[in-house]
Amino acid sequence: MKHSSIILLVTVIFFCQGFAQKFINLKTYNVDSLLLVLLGQQAEERINTLNNLAVSLSFVDYQQSKQYVDEAMNLSKELYYEEGIAAAFRNYGQIYVYQGNYPQALNNYFEALALYQKLDETHTAGWICYEIAKTHYFASNYEKTIEYAYMALDIFRKRTDEGTTVGNARDTITIYGGLVETYSWMGMYDKALELNLKTHALSKRNNFPNIELMLTAWSVGFSYSDVDEPDSAKVYFFKALAYPDESLNMKTLKYRNTISLGWLYYSEGKIDSALYYLQNAYEFYEKRGFLYWALSTSWGLGYIYYRNNQLTVAKKYLQKSEHIFNEMLTKESWYRYDSLKHIANYGLELYFPIPPVKLKEMMWGDGRSMYKLLYLLNTKQNKTAEALKYHIAYSKAKDTLYKLQRERETVEIQTRYESDRKDQQIDYLSKENEFKDTQLNQSRIILVGLVGLVILIVILAIVLIRQNKLRNQQQNLILQQKLFRSQMNPHFIFNSLASIQNSIINEEPITASKYLSRFSRLVRNILDSSIEEFITLEEEIATIENYLELQRIRFPEKFDYDLEIDQQLDPESIHIPPMLAQPFIENAIEHGIKHRKTKGHIKVRFAQKDSIVRFELEDDGVGRVEAKRIMREQDKDHRSLSTNITQERIHVLNKKFKNQISLNITDLKDDIGNPTGTMVTFDIPLQS
Repeated sequence: MKHSSIILLVTVIFFCQGFAQKFINLKTYNVDSLLLVLLGQQAEERINTLNNLAVSLSFVDYQQSKQYVDEAMNLSKELYYEEGIAAAFRNYGQIYVYQGNYPQALNNYFEALALYQKLDETHTAGWICYEIAKTHYFASNYEKTIEYAYMALDIFRKRTDEGTTVGNARDTITIYGGLVETYSWMGMYDKALELNLKTHALSKRNNFPNIELMLTAWSVGFSYSDVDEPDSAKVYFFKALAYPDESLNMKTLKYRNTISLGWLYYSEGKIDSALYYLQNAYEFYEKRGFLYWALSTSWGLGYIYYRNNQLTVAKKYLQKSEHIFNEMLTKESWYRYDSLKHIANYGLELYFPIPPVKLKEMMWGDGRSMYKLLYLLNTKQNKTAEALKYHIAYSKAKDTLYKLQRERETVEIQTRYESDRKDQQIDYLSKENEFKDTQLNQSRIILVGLVGLVILIVILAIVLIRQNKLRNQQQNLILQQKLFRSQMNPHFIFNSLASIQNSIINEEPITASKYLSRFSRLVRNILDSSIEEFITLEEEIATIENYLELQRIRFPEKFDYDLEIDQQLDPESIHIPPMLAQPFIENAIEHGIKHRKTKGHIKVRFAQKDSIVRFELEDDGVGRVEAKRIMREQDKDHRSLSTNITQERIHVLNKKFKNQISLNITDLKDDIGNPTGTMVTFDIPLQS
């Protein structure tokens, strides 16, 4: 049984830093006590206290934390105190991680790593590798997460002069926990289960606190769920529930386990059991004031009742979700009471603070799902006004989430670039050091000759590979540029802006506003789509609808259109190449419908047939033969390129991917052979 996105939200252990002084491995201190001792301190003592203040405030007060670390860094440089400089770089990394500025975090962590290696602080260097891995995880750069996690693990497993290992069981379990989470997100569930079982066994052997044993048991249950072994999953979920309620932290996290059981039973079709566990969790979280989980569980209850056609009960829970969501927006918090911020309720915060950007994105993700379900429910009850209200709220939530995701993706791209640049620098410095070491044992001339030969061979190989790759990329880019120009040609932009201007001059503000809104959304859709290889069917439909509405305003009373979507399709989950349809819609209007003496009609249909999405565009224009004749009379030099560009683009896509896209254009005729329009059909295989 593979988890839905709802269930995946409740994953437990990532890179673990905990709760001894609020957290297990992140050393934090009493800020008031540090401020008292700081007053009389000088030199290195003052630097150490400043760094301790910075780390303790890094996830609470960005400005104050940065102020302390700035002073620590400046004073350390004045005194040439390398330990203080290394700690300051590490604290900068910590500060930027919780601000969601992952590229800056990596820059500072790499500086700290180089200094700790120079100072022979091996154990700390291992933890810096871990913190680099954690940063890559938050940036969704999972390959680098795994690389640096194993780098940290290798450091912790090294032997000291006394014969012991550099790291201990806590260090190993920390890395295992992070790798479990990463492998789960990558879909490598067997690997995640293997490490989860090791983590749980190692925690028991080392007599870790019950709260951690409970969390590791819970995590094993998740892994068994991911590999479709629900019975084994239940064994570990109930093991987790069997631990005593030693604290509010423990009790709160155990109700997360209760949520897991509820969704597991739902996946097995045991609706009563699912409702029982989710109801218990909802009552606890709502009563205590844990708003996010109250929202999540009330939405879950509404979803299950909706799917079982108990619409009245479903609406009750969904309206509770809406109330809780509004309360979260007002408070800008996951919690009804500020004191709850110090209670572990997600799992991660038992080990380290979660970046606020992640919490905000999760909250809006649930808000979007809630509004969509309320819209569907009211539509089903034929409550049009309510349905419209929730559809508007759903659209706004989706736009907010889209913006947050775009911002995150931009940071992720910057992080990958920064990581690659640093890796190249490290690789270069490493090779330079190897060259110097080898130079002591070999002749300078032979060494230079060999290195030169190797570099030449590598460069030649890279050049040949890159030339081939760039040639393919260039071909694809040229096609995208051609398509983009054909999509947003100057005539269309000019005519659209002229129509807006005309509405303004004629004092038709409503028409102008409507046209401008449609035009801006269409431009944004096309700009977004032009850089993506695949987009959702929902986005493609929105682009087509905006384009048709604009053209209908431009050519009033010239045509009507129908947009039909097969109910079997799920537009949000199906991905297709962008902007295949628009050139043919433009042809239908400009060369078919435009030349009719009476009002025309365009039909756009999306349907699913087996594993294929079929797109059909049908118009009742004058037909291709007559359109070509008219075009030759009006502009003998005109060349319509949209069909050729699209066919060329499909050819490139079919070369790149195994599944083949087909295009057919049919001239429609009546019983006696007169042209009655054109039919364009795309068969697009579903992307797995």
